[in-house]
Amino acid sequence: MIERAVKILSNEPKSRFFLKLLLWFIFLSTLGVGGGIFFLLFAVVPIEQVFTDRGWSQFKIDHAMKYFVVGWVVFGFVVSFLYYFFIVKKNRWLLTWLLAASSIMLTVAGLYYFLNTGSGIVQASQGEVVEGERFTFGPYPEKDDLISLKERGYDGVITLLNPTLPIEKPLLDQEVKFAEDADLEVHSLPMLPWVGDNTKSIEKVKELIAQDDKKYYVHCYLGRHRVDVVKQVINEELGDELYELRFLQPTTLERGSLFYFPDQSILMGPYPTEEEWFTRIKRGEVEEVVSLLNDKQDSEWLAKEQKTISELQMKYTHMPLKEEPTLDEIRKVAEYVQSVDHKVYVHDFTKSTAIAMLESYLDWGTTLTGTLPPALHCGMSEWIGRKMLVGCQPDKIERDRLRKMGVIDFIQLDAMKLTEQYKVIKEAKEQKRLIYIVAGSKQQQIKRMATGLLYGSDQRGKELEGIIFANGQAKRHERNLLVGPMLEPSEYETFATAYGAAQIIYLQSPSTSTSAEVKQVKELGEAHHILVKVVRMTTGYEEELIPLLDHESGLNYIMTEDSLTPEVNAYLKKF
Repeated sequence: MIERAVKILSNEPKSRFFLKLLLWFIFLSTLGVGGGIFFLLFAVVPIEQVFTDRGWSQFKIDHAMKYFVVGWVVFGFVVSFLYYFFIVKKNRWLLTWLLAASSIMLTVAGLYYFLNTGSGIVQASQGEVVEGERFTFGPYPEKDDLISLKERGYDGVITLLNPTLPIEKPLLDQEVKFAEDADLEVHSLPMLPWVGDNTKSIEKVKELIAQDDKKYYVHCYLGRHRVDVVKQVINEELGDELYELRFLQPTTLERGSLFYFPDQSILMGPYPTEEEWFTRIKRGEVEEVVSLLNDKQDSEWLAKEQKTISELQMKYTHMPLKEEPTLDEIRKVAEYVQSVDHKVYVHDFTKSTAIAMLESYLDWGTTLTGTLPPALHCGMSEWIGRKMLVGCQPDKIERDRLRKMGVIDFIQLDAMKLTEQYKVIKEAKEQKRLIYIVAGSKQQQIKRMATGLLYGSDQRGKELEGIIFANGQAKRHERNLLVGPMLEPSEYETFATAYGAAQIIYLQSPSTSTSAEVKQVKELGEAHHILVKVVRMTTGYEEELIPLLDHESGLNYIMTEDSLTPEVNAYLKKF
């Protein structure tokens, strides 16, 4: 057959030329799609996970992954041109057709593997099935799942898959066919897993909620992000927290730190990325966004966020603040966000004086003022948020200037031992006192301690990476969260005190630890003035753990036995 085609084409050079181009295009496109899928699954995903495990920020990960993606595109073009010039152009037809067929088979295999939602790599990322009286939430259902839903009395399926996404359209088509066979009604309410205009779908959800006699299974692809938006709509429409949105709140976004205030009803941070608007802000049940962006400098971003917030059906309030706001301006914003009866997200673009002052005012009811830390005759002082300053010994004139900035007390810590320094800073935190710390030559040591007690880290947790203890290495999850092994007695000072651990959470396994060990942990914490919480790792221990983490903005250190740390890390990563 091939010989006959070659004979014909030898008499038709123009047809042969176009055939060669077609073969080159088929090889290029199928290699790009099929090879790209396997490259994504078996190279990009594992590499990204390595970067995540190292505690890299999402911005840094995204920047690094761009090179892998561009590298694959370049590789695809180089290979396809080699295929054309050294095989196709030289009329090596057997090898030409063999490689083209292999590339097509690679694409078919890749699509099959990726679209097979029952595969292990997909199931490992899926959310859990959450059942309710009328609505059950979960991942993409297989044919047997749809049959089971019908047998259990469900009236229909609400699918949030979006047919505009090439990877989701075949799954949606398959689901519609299987649902028809199972005699289940399918309501296709497309949502994007990032910011998009989901308004029509949300309105349709509200219509379905109003049908009291109907029971539905709600799903997206993995059953995690988009279904949480529907849970939130149901809670809002029915006026009750019927469905709990359980996930550990992050303390960093791509552009800066995220802060929480009473009962997490107020969130504050930087301008979210498109993905974060959906997965962090909307999913976090925020109903109103208060923007501090400047009208002139940030006009483009203002227009963009107004469109985004409208699509997400949240209220928008613009309260612009200048680069160095006054105390009265900060108070005005604080009073407004504290007066609303719903969840609100307050943001600037990135880390700013306004954000730092507002964070202090919302948390402590007062704040230090000023854009730059004051320069003293003996050297530069340094901010710790806008709650404390640390530096050298100021003279009388400088003390008066610092008092005008809001400083209440001057505390000399340079001559104290580490444990006593920790105790004093902790007491100032508990009493919500704006202090100036005289640190002398120990300025960096004391700054690290105070930063840990107040915020965990001011560098997205970079200084917490790679800490190794006698019993193993710690893993950083957030700017204020570390998980690691049991601390040796000396490490309560060299680590917990020196890094300003606000609390140590001991996840205790009743089957492997003794009451004497629990007692020792508590005594060591008390001796170093460190709060220690013991959480027994029994069924449902997470219900106690998550609130402890959510209500402490300072450094949290979770410690447990070495054999249990993988389980804890996996749980925290999931949320």
